[in-house]
Parts: sequence; C-alpha cells; structure tokens
Amino acid sequence: MVLFFNETGNPEGLGAELLETLVKMAPTKEEEIKLKNYDGDLLKLGPAERFLKAVLDIPFAFKRVEAMLYRANFDSEINYLKKSFQTLEVWLSFNSLLSLIS
Repeated sequence: MVLFFNETGNPEGLGAELLETLVKMAPTKEEEIKLKNYDGDLLKLGPAERFLKAVLDIPFAFKRVEAMLYRANFDSEINYLKKSFQTLEVWLSFNSLLSLIS
C-alpha cells in the first residue's frame, strides 16, 4: 500500500474510506519524531508502528493522503454545492415572488 500511494497518487484505487482512515492514523509531531529517530530492531515495534515508520519515509506522506482524499471526495462535494445553490435560487425566486404579491 505504501508503494501504491507513493507512486500513483490515484485516489480511486484506495477509496475515500481507507484514505480517511489513513489520515486519522497520522502521528502527532512527538510520535513522528520518536519513530523517525528510532534506530532499534524494527521487529520490536508493533505492526502499526512499523507501518507508520515506513510511511514517514515518504516525503509529505500524510499531506499526500489528505490531497488524495480531497480528490476522492471532490465530485460529491461539487454535487452537494450545486444542490445547495439550486435550493438557494428557488428560495430567492420564491421570496421575490412573495415581495411582488405583498
């Protein structure tokens, strides 16, 4: 998986749900420093810590995942905004009609 989003940057292969999970896994600055500075036996780390250590070797890994999540959700966000603007336009038209009647 690390190789996948390191090389492609394509959100379609991972899906928004997995990308959201990866974003939530982002370590704190303190955790990031500890993992980057760890030079002991990697087998002594748990699987999650080994995974994070590998991901942290990728420059701006979690920023990239956030960007991929943005891309994955872009179309649905645009559709939501279009529907919201349509609702607003209907309300404004209705409001204008009411002001003419009054």
